[in-house]
Amino acid sequence: MKQPDEGNLFTDLMELGPAPTMAREIVVIIITLIMLGVVMALVGPQLITWIAAAVVVVFLGVRFALGLRGWAE
Repeated sequence: MKQPDEGNLFTDLMELGPAPTMAREIVVIIITLIMLGVVMALVGPQLITWIAAAVVVVFLGVRFALGLRGWAE
C-alpha cells in the first residue's frame, strides 16, 4: 500500500487497490457511486446497467475490506 503523501485523488480513483487512508477511500467510494448514478440516469435502468452497478459495488466492497487490513497497522 502506498504512503498517504503519495499520489492524489485521481490516482486513488484509477487504482485497483485501496487508497492509502480510509478517508481517501471513502471519498473514492462516494465519487464512484455518484458517477455510477449519473451513468444509470443517462442510460436508463436496463439489465446491463444493473449488472454493471452490482459488479462495481462488490468491487468497492472488496477494495474497502482489503484496505482495512492496511489501515489498521
